[in-house]
Amino acid sequence: MTSGGKNMKHEPKGQFAQAADRQGNTPTAKPVDRHLFPKKVVGTLAAFLLCCGVASANQVQGNNPTKLRQFIDQQVSGIQKLMVPAKDADLPQPRLPNGMPDPFFQTTEAKRYLGKQLFHDPVRMVRIRPEFGGIPATAQTASCATCHQGESASKAGTLFNFAAGGEGRHYTDAEGNFIPRRRPNMAILPILRQTPLFPGDALVDEIPTLTDIYEFAVGSPARGRKLPDPGRLLRTGRLDALDSVARNAPGCIGAAFNNRLLMGGFAGEPDASPGGLNPFGHPAQENIALLLLDAHRMLEAQSAELQKYATYRKLFRDAFPEEAAQADAVGDLNLLINDMNVFRATATFLRTTVTRDTPWDRFLAGDNRALTLKQRRGAKLFFTPATEGGAGCYTCHSGPMLNKQVNDPDVAGVGQFVEENFHNLGLTDHPLQALNKVARNDPNFRDDGRREITGRDSDAFKFRTLTLRQLKDARFFFHNGSFTSVKAVVRYFNAGVPQDAEAAAAGTLSPRFTHPRGPGSPAGLGLSDAQVDDLADFLENGLYDPAFVHYNPKSPTRMFQLSPPDFLYSVHRPNLAALGAIDGRPLSGLPQDNNDALSRRDMGLEFLDVTGQMDKALSNSTRRGNGRSQIDDYRFTNSSSSMVDTHLLVVVKGLSQQSRLDNASGTTSAGDPYLRVFLPNGVLLPGQSIDVKLFFKQQHYAPPPTYSLTLLSGQGNP
Repeated sequence: MTSGGKNMKHEPKGQFAQAADRQGNTPTAKPVDRHLFPKKVVGTLAAFLLCCGVASANQVQGNNPTKLRQFIDQQVSGIQKLMVPAKDADLPQPRLPNGMPDPFFQTTEAKRYLGKQLFHDPVRMVRIRPEFGGIPATAQTASCATCHQGESASKAGTLFNFAAGGEGRHYTDAEGNFIPRRRPNMAILPILRQTPLFPGDALVDEIPTLTDIYEFAVGSPARGRKLPDPGRLLRTGRLDALDSVARNAPGCIGAAFNNRLLMGGFAGEPDASPGGLNPFGHPAQENIALLLLDAHRMLEAQSAELQKYATYRKLFRDAFPEEAAQADAVGDLNLLINDMNVFRATATFLRTTVTRDTPWDRFLAGDNRALTLKQRRGAKLFFTPATEGGAGCYTCHSGPMLNKQVNDPDVAGVGQFVEENFHNLGLTDHPLQALNKVARNDPNFRDDGRREITGRDSDAFKFRTLTLRQLKDARFFFHNGSFTSVKAVVRYFNAGVPQDAEAAAAGTLSPRFTHPRGPGSPAGLGLSDAQVDDLADFLENGLYDPAFVHYNPKSPTRMFQLSPPDFLYSVHRPNLAALGAIDGRPLSGLPQDNNDALSRRDMGLEFLDVTGQMDKALSNSTRRGNGRSQIDDYRFTNSSSSMVDTHLLVVVKGLSQQSRLDNASGTTSAGDPYLRVFLPNGVLLPGQSIDVKLFFKQQHYAPPPTYSLTLLSGQGNP
């Protein structure tokens, strides 16, 4: 640096410059103490060393990926305990005393593929009982995947979860965002009351799915097998008109890494427990598959349907060769295609539902660039005890699925600990529990979680610790669905204040939630806003795997929905195509997941002509560019008593070859241009209007365009 031609690079500045003034110059400031320079040097060195110390701490905080891995390795006593096995055969599964897989439960590719097909196929939902309120029109309209969608983190993605009696799957907005949407099918469901029992009550739901009403008792389906005898089954949510669950649907990711499943640990609980329903004494995965067959209108009726399809007959033979031989020996297909083998295959699919390709997984494997700096800071907070200024999440969220106690002897497997994985976090009930208050004639009824299963007061309001993978798409959190973002959940833990007074006063409230920094400390974690952001970013984005949602042949993670290798039969499975399998559909030929009319429109499989429901008003028509372009402004109003759903497709028919629709979204199979209009919140309610512009381009000297409009409801290309 120079000034006035004089080299100033080594010129002293500030106080040091004053000390360097030539003798005789009049000082412009107080004379400098001769001891100041040494003190300054010492202070500077101290500051430098302190900064180095801060830098080292920051490196551990996340600036240095290698140091962060070392820190995490120390916290969990071996970073390999956090890694997902690369092969399905190495995922947790029941084993014999000699360590070999138990053949009855063994994970095989044939069982996994069959289980995935069954999971997504509505063909099995045929147990409709009108004497309990079931509606025949709902048969074969839903599947396991109705409430467990890949795009929603293998959950429903909605506050209310409806299978039989529901309609719809999702819609997309103008930005391409996937928005789950399923609601009661009001066209077929009877109105049951005039006054809503809870916000969002459609007045058509009587009893939650897992509530049974007997002559002398009310309880879960387990109650029917317990003493004293509850008497005859009078009403049940398992067979009424609308299949609805009074809790937020849990995800399927990491099912293999649990010895209990469902929020209260219903699945996997010994049959002898007060709330256990495990007649075969099976592991949680087979037990949950059995429970869901019963709960969702499949048990005892699905086998006859599956036996009709040559494709399913082949897959059952591939998956269960010993049972196939037994069936052939006596000529009885029921020995092969039955409820037991259905839930064995489904359980295998659940065991293999994992994510392996998140930024977190790549970071654990040594990729220093996998996590952003912000996510690494969040990971450091995750694995730092709250008593040391962190969030301490890892104490309850360890293992490959981040769902176990860090000190569980089998933290990388199915787990040895049971009760340690259930916690009371002071939460309110799910809104649908209002139905239970009426069904049980008990205005004070509460969903008390684990206590319903064990019968122990010490388990009141405790719910199971869940995986933290794929939270970005989950949309609703905790068993009550009361939080709608990952950051809101982090803030709840950061505050440490229960939202429900009764749960807080039950004597089971977890001090890990209220006072994670130790007895006598302030409530909550005490993180700053910036730290909350860092932790939420790690949870939301660091643990997210796009391949779980979108097919990626290069990823070690399988797409949860049926993917091209699963159902592009003509290319990948010609033997099934030869037996009648239809590309793009499950083996029955029905649509994937749902088979109601709205869902078929949501999936672009069919379209509803709503022209007769809409008033079409041309408010303005403007010619421009010497007549070579024209803009027509329309207002479409829903003049019917029914809503218009999903997307509104404006199909322009009868255009001459001299004109074209310049803002067309595509062309129909008949060759007509159409414009896709994204409706607000996916619907146009009766009386609502939407404005649409049609831009036309014409050849020179062509007459004004003439055309007619047809309006369709649906997604995809008509």
